[in-house]
Amino acid sequence: MVLWPPLVFAARLASWGARGFAGPAEVAAPSEPAPSEPAPSEPAPSEPAPSEPAPASASTTPVRAAPPRDHAAPPRRRSAKIPQLRTRSATVSPWLRSTSFVEWYRQNYNPQDTDDGFVSIVERLNFGVDTRTRKLTIGTQARIDGQKVFFVRERGCSGDGCAPVGDDARLERATLRLDGRRVGVQVGDFNVGFGRGLGLSVRKIDEIGVDATVKGGRFDLRTEPVRATVLAGFANRQNSDFATRQLVADPGYPAKSYTFAPDVDRGFCKRTRDGDPGAGPRLHSPLGSPLWTTCSDLVAAGRVEGTLPGRVQLGGHYAYLDFGDEITGGVVDEYLHRIGGDIGRTRIAGVWDLFVGAAGQLRNPNLERTALRSQSHRGWAIYGNSTLVLGTTTVLLEGKHYRNDLVALSQASTLQYAENPTLEREDQQVPGNASSTGGRVRVDHTWRRHGVTLYGNGMAYAYADTIGLDPFGDQGRVATHHYAGVIVRPPRRADFVLQLSSGYRDERYLVDHGYGTLKRRFPHAELALQLPLGRTGALTHALLFKLEGRWETYVTQGTRDRFVRAIAAIGYGLSPRLSISFVQGLDTQQPAPAGEPSLTRERCSGDAGSTCRPHLWPGVQMQINLFDASFLRVFAGRQVGGRVCVNGSCRTLPDFEGVRTELVFSF
Repeated sequence: MVLWPPLVFAARLASWGARGFAGPAEVAAPSEPAPSEPAPSEPAPSEPAPSEPAPASASTTPVRAAPPRDHAAPPRRRSAKIPQLRTRSATVSPWLRSTSFVEWYRQNYNPQDTDDGFVSIVERLNFGVDTRTRKLTIGTQARIDGQKVFFVRERGCSGDGCAPVGDDARLERATLRLDGRRVGVQVGDFNVGFGRGLGLSVRKIDEIGVDATVKGGRFDLRTEPVRATVLAGFANRQNSDFATRQLVADPGYPAKSYTFAPDVDRGFCKRTRDGDPGAGPRLHSPLGSPLWTTCSDLVAAGRVEGTLPGRVQLGGHYAYLDFGDEITGGVVDEYLHRIGGDIGRTRIAGVWDLFVGAAGQLRNPNLERTALRSQSHRGWAIYGNSTLVLGTTTVLLEGKHYRNDLVALSQASTLQYAENPTLEREDQQVPGNASSTGGRVRVDHTWRRHGVTLYGNGMAYAYADTIGLDPFGDQGRVATHHYAGVIVRPPRRADFVLQLSSGYRDERYLVDHGYGTLKRRFPHAELALQLPLGRTGALTHALLFKLEGRWETYVTQGTRDRFVRAIAAIGYGLSPRLSISFVQGLDTQQPAPAGEPSLTRERCSGDAGSTCRPHLWPGVQMQINLFDASFLRVFAGRQVGGRVCVNGSCRTLPDFEGVRTELVFSF
């Protein structure tokens, strides 16, 4: 989808006004961190905060000719740090980050009413200590999560009939890290990314509410010619969903079987209570142990990188995943082997960057010659990237060729374990990436003297939306997306920013199945304007305007829906201290319920199974920046949900109506 999901849109707008404008992530995205470097022990945000962009993937390659996001440095903020302790041989730096939510979930406009009408109080407490000596850095950190829920009315349900909204408290993260000059060791929770996401990717994806780690052990070796990483552990995700406050188990928990330990009712995956032999397979907790993660998906992996003559970077990786759950209903133990490598070179002749990566997998290879061979398949992925910078002109070329490259247990899994570049703009819904072939080209040109950047993008690829289908066969489809835009930021007026963009997207079948080939199409346009009003000391007053919209046609067998989706925002910013904005969403895809303003002639029938949703989604948001990374953010109103994809990982976010308050203190 072209529109930012409003949870993301509103948060970015507040951040925009209070901290200064930031342009599209694709124009000047941060480069991806080196995949073999250990995760730092600095405090990470404890809650998926949509205002913070995800790390750039290969499909959002930095465009070096683009202007910097901020020509003028923002005013210096007040510091609030815990004092360091210094000795002759070490520096001890304690830190703490508290994230508190008070929320009223009034309504989410789904057919179920047991997940509406409650107040939640949520706390994420991160704390740790970094100790630095001349030869060694020791980092310890932990995160305690807790939530308390109060329903304002009787739910009228019990047991499995209730949505899993409830109280919880647990040690969500714990890490001990030892880092020397050449060797690093981690025990506990850590993130991992191999080969720009092609090999393995377990990280935080703010826009869809994924906050995942591997809980286990990791060893890193760093020398001049060779870097190596070895790790093993269990998948561990945040158990309180930020969008619904429902409690969700770790991926694969409770494990039904493992290749190395098929009888999970014994040993370390024991699921019965000691001293109660007649209790049956009662779980210690519906989410597992509140102190440590076990019996979820098992991950073991390694990567080796080397620098060849001519500064050519060569890498190879292997990963083994043993899924605790089974899509075959207790028949098959689901597991896979994944292997791949990549080669790259930056600054060729000072102007050219090249990268090529590949990965392949064997899923359930023991079933290839059995009656269950449909549960076994082989997949692969090949991706290439070329970035050429000639003065202030940048030309980006990308290509992909993926076949049945599903790493997660299923396409519906939130944690996909790999992030193959999609070639899509970061705000797009990706219709199919596991089996797809195509490419894109993007050209940027900047007139630095005038502070103007023009860019244009063309993309096309064939795809199949289901594993096992041929993208070029009868069920194959093709997606095209072409767009262009301009960014104006005069060097002498760094507080003035204007962005305009528009484009056209089309998705259609390769073969007419009796109702035409069109699946989905829409023109779209975006406008963002920051208009400075003046200064009061170090503070900048500005008006903020933002508009995104599209008119979509969506075709299914026997139906052709036409609807409009848009988000408009107007606000005031006192950078870098304060912003307040009014956000108005509009969505006419479904009929409006009785008593709500309707922008179409379609009426809500009220029949069983029908879904009616408001057409108007107003909201007000305010953000006050306190000091450093500490702030108070309050939203009241409605936010329309929808399908959100970030580099191939997708999730359908629910609608929201109520009040959400977020208070962050960082020391």
